[in-house]
Amino acid sequence: MSAHGGDAHAEAPSSLPFDMSPLSDPEAIAARDRAWLEQVYARGEAQLTARAAITGMTLGAILSASNLYIGLKIGWSFGMSITSSVLAFAIFSALSKSIPGVKPLSMLENNTSQTAASAAAYMSSAGLVSSIPALTMLRAEGVISIPELTGLRLTAWLLAISVLGVVVAIPLKRSLINAEQLKFPSGVQCAETIRAMHSSGGDGQTKARALLSTGLAAAALKFLFECKLWVFKKLPESIVLPGTMRGLPLSAWSFTANTSLLLYAAGAIMGLKVTLSLAFGALLNYAVIGPWLYDHGVLRVATADVAHDPAQWRAFVHAAELAHAIPVRSPEALHAVLRSKWSVWPGTAVMVSASLMAFAFRWRTIVRALSGLGRLFARGDAAKAHVEDPLAEVEVPSRWFAIGLTGCTVAAVYMQRAWFGVPVFQGVLSVLAAFLLSVVAARATGETDVTPIGAMGKITQLLFGVLVPGNAAANLMTATVTAGAAAHSADLLTEVKTGYVLGGAPRKQFWAQILGVFAGAFACVPVYFLIAKPEKLGNELAAPAAQAWASVAKLLKDGPQNLPRYAIAAIAAGALVGVVLATLEEYAPKSIKRWLPSATGLGIAMVLDANDSFAMLAGALLAWALQKRNREAAERYLVSVSSGVVAGESLMGIVVIVLRDVLHVLPNG
Repeated sequence: MSAHGGDAHAEAPSSLPFDMSPLSDPEAIAARDRAWLEQVYARGEAQLTARAAITGMTLGAILSASNLYIGLKIGWSFGMSITSSVLAFAIFSALSKSIPGVKPLSMLENNTSQTAASAAAYMSSAGLVSSIPALTMLRAEGVISIPELTGLRLTAWLLAISVLGVVVAIPLKRSLINAEQLKFPSGVQCAETIRAMHSSGGDGQTKARALLSTGLAAAALKFLFECKLWVFKKLPESIVLPGTMRGLPLSAWSFTANTSLLLYAAGAIMGLKVTLSLAFGALLNYAVIGPWLYDHGVLRVATADVAHDPAQWRAFVHAAELAHAIPVRSPEALHAVLRSKWSVWPGTAVMVSASLMAFAFRWRTIVRALSGLGRLFARGDAAKAHVEDPLAEVEVPSRWFAIGLTGCTVAAVYMQRAWFGVPVFQGVLSVLAAFLLSVVAARATGETDVTPIGAMGKITQLLFGVLVPGNAAANLMTATVTAGAAAHSADLLTEVKTGYVLGGAPRKQFWAQILGVFAGAFACVPVYFLIAKPEKLGNELAAPAAQAWASVAKLLKDGPQNLPRYAIAAIAAGALVGVVLATLEEYAPKSIKRWLPSATGLGIAMVLDANDSFAMLAGALLAWALQKRNREAAERYLVSVSSGVVAGESLMGIVVIVLRDVLHVLPNG
């Protein structure tokens, strides 16, 4: 399961010039819509222009590749709305000063640009860091035998799922934003950021310069490290610490000092609660559980002579499997084998149980979402017979929803049947589930600013584990329909909330989102095939979300009989921990909640190396210290600098993989 981080939260605006309480009467809703059209809608202001769309698609393509790399490396994705709006503003501010006749972007052009960019950046949520690499992992293990998706098929799959999410958002917008006035805090904050930049551009340019300069510096450092140039020739990717544990060097348990700036910057964005949870989970896994498993013979490390003799190694592996133990070829591989073969089970259990429990605690949100389904269409059809729609010229027509839903359903059902062996009825059911759970996810995002993508996927995995038993591929891909559609539906509504505050036309934002989806799909697929090689997944790229998805699919397919020793007890313990943490998050006093570990952080720590988790904690501590010392400087530079480092190093990481593994012009290791 991938955790999806986003931009900082904000409160709903109080500046809209009308009452913002929830309404259910069609006459009252229409009256407020007329007030919005007359007092807020920026009639005549440029919005969906070619330059705004192209800028957003270009930025989105770049940021989508960055999010893909980050998601495969640490299981976390970052919201790119504010980042892309700052960059778009800075680009055209600079062009307007240097090229006569070029005007700065209008606020609504900026909204269009960041809508397209955000849609593209979210492409990784349509399965590229979860179900698609999980398929590769299970294929390598012999669990599934379906052919690998070609680039054309993967692109078509991503487009079908993502456009489905965009289409589902069409009827939800009128209900959740116009009628109920849900907050969508990130959308509001993005609107306020855009408004502030355009009223006083200096701060926006300062943030953009900080982002770009640190991004270039991080990319250059990454390149120098990988090329082994200059003083970096003697520096390792991680610094070995002195000492041993159970007679093995600390590096065998991944206790090293990480030199990746990306991880420190990511930690600065994540904050202390998540990163402290990562560090605690790392200590628990690699300093307590791992050594205990080693003492009890569950982790069996081969000696050098056994590891290098094929016959002795086969006998060693066979003996370990008979004892439900895990063979390890060398001490250097111990930490990777521990997290990919054993601790992935309790880690997944913590995340899944906490997600499902938190989802259950949102039962009022679920009831409101599902009970409002009838009103969605009543407001669009029956209500129109009595009340003229004042927003007909700017809203997305309802027929677009019908056409889009039909087309996406046919495409998704055909692809599932032809490529993954999902029966037609179950394929149709997966689209229906995607619609229903997208409604729930959109409301959860509007109310809390948290999109429960992990819960969406796990609910569908469990459902189709019953409906299509024994088919791991079907289990993964039906769940992707749900999670991918929910992510894009919630994302569009967040961007539409930005436009609603600024006075933009939802119809134009719909097309910006579609353009962004295409940009993200066509950018991410070739990058995915370049970096997500089977031998890298679970190793150089830890792919924690993919490991979690694969473990659930494998467990539902094969049952628990092939799990390593003590794994079943660990799953039960992890599930209990997740339930307890989710319950305390719901009911504990605020004074206690602040000290509760994050279930997501604990779970991800189980499938990351310890040095990754501690690097992110160090970044969070540095950010905390800066905020305490100089709050103004932190607010101005912290997110921009950290985002620049994350984007710069992640993009250079992709370039390095191409130069090293495709063109063979960089040294290995």
